[in-house]
Amino acid sequence: MNAVRRMLALGLAAAGLGVIAVSARGAVVVAMDFDQLALDAHRVVLGEVEGISARWSADKTIIETVVEVRVEVDVSASAAGTTVRIVQPGGRIGEVGLAVPGMPEFRQGERVLLFLHVTGTDADGAPTHSVVGLAQGKFTVLPRLGGGFDAVQQYPVGLALAFPGPNGTLRAVDRVRPIVLDLEEALDRIRCVRGEVTP
Repeated sequence: MNAVRRMLALGLAAAGLGVIAVSARGAVVVAMDFDQLALDAHRVVLGEVEGISARWSADKTIIETVVEVRVEVDVSASAAGTTVRIVQPGGRIGEVGLAVPGMPEFRQGERVLLFLHVTGTDADGAPTHSVVGLAQGKFTVLPRLGGGFDAVQQYPVGLALAFPGPNGTLRAVDRVRPIVLDLEEALDRIRCVRGEVTP
């Protein structure tokens, strides 16, 4: 691992993003199943992406992307608020850009199911969040043929998952089948796993 990749991996790990390595193929993070995502998250919300913007970090060292999500359902029943703010490293300001492997990608107007960590407070006093397990904790909600909706986990280019092997060592896998669940079943399962309803 060269010095730049080592610094990036250490920086992302220090930021609590769970990166265990940055290789030529991108970020490598420990794989989390649906129940682990639900248990690890401070907040779980269903909502729509209302705004995406880029800014310099408070110390002016990196570019951050700020994503505002209007909350439709707060599955975690945590602090009240009509929006959640996600702040993650990477983005573009003018001619300067920073690409961070494995970060979830958002689109304006996209409906999403998000597993979030509360990371702090922004300059305006709003709570800030990061997505659990990098892109693992972001599901896009898509209409299903015949009616209803599916929550589809989508992996960006540059994210590999590490699974424990038979001897306890981690083995990175580039191509993993995404989790696809009926949206209502997914919400019920989250509540059940988090102990908010009786199975």
